[in-house]
Amino acid sequence: MEIKRNEEFVYGINSIETILSSRPLSIKNLYILNSKKNSRIKSLTHKAKTVGIKVLLKESKFFDKHFVNKNHQGAAAVCEEKEEENEVFLEKLLDKEFLLILILDQLTDPHNVGACLRSAAAANADAVIVPKNRSCHLNATVRKTSSGGSELIPFIIVTNLVRTFKRIKSKGIEILGAESSATTNYSKVNLGKKVAFVIGSEDKGLRKLTKENCDKLIKIDMPGKMESLNTSVCAGILLFEYVRKNKSYV
Repeated sequence: MEIKRNEEFVYGINSIETILSSRPLSIKNLYILNSKKNSRIKSLTHKAKTVGIKVLLKESKFFDKHFVNKNHQGAAAVCEEKEEENEVFLEKLLDKEFLLILILDQLTDPHNVGACLRSAAAANADAVIVPKNRSCHLNATVRKTSSGGSELIPFIIVTNLVRTFKRIKSKGIEILGAESSATTNYSKVNLGKKVAFVIGSEDKGLRKLTKENCDKLIKIDMPGKMESLNTSVCAGILLFEYVRKNKSYV
């Protein structure tokens, strides 16, 4: 089966449900595993048919071919790609009174990126920013792991992260980098209305140049015997600390 250049496979019930709610006309076909008869599959099928989407029943070999070792839950769809945004889109956000941004510094694991998107969407963040090079962008695994979060939040690709830092600083946005060697605990920081949290890569953390361009470096204290947290867990803690301290934003 051929997929056009501007189309992609999306799999997993949550991801497809979110697309059905947010941009149903982008879905070309819905594929359902013939042996799946649970209530969520039935509901998904009904919603798709209601808006005129063609539903095709497929045997397990179809899913085995296209989604090997993927938790597809018996549902997949071909839809138009959700566009990634750029610096032009970012400019439209910078004058908001409240602004919450998550910046991922060279995260390459699609599961971690997807989980970060899920946390950002749950916290009602305004955007997730990643650099163009040496970073994972939107793909089917990111979308599935985000449980629909990738459909709910702008995903912005920037050419130069340091230049982006300088631009958003000029708009009064404080940049806080998560760094295990920092001396300030995240809960002790006064968070203003406009904040960008920066999370580093899975293995190396924040790059030296990234750290140098943050306004502050903060840490999450680890009373247990682990040395670090998963990137998405770290992102979730920081994002919801902003929500807690800026209740009027929610």
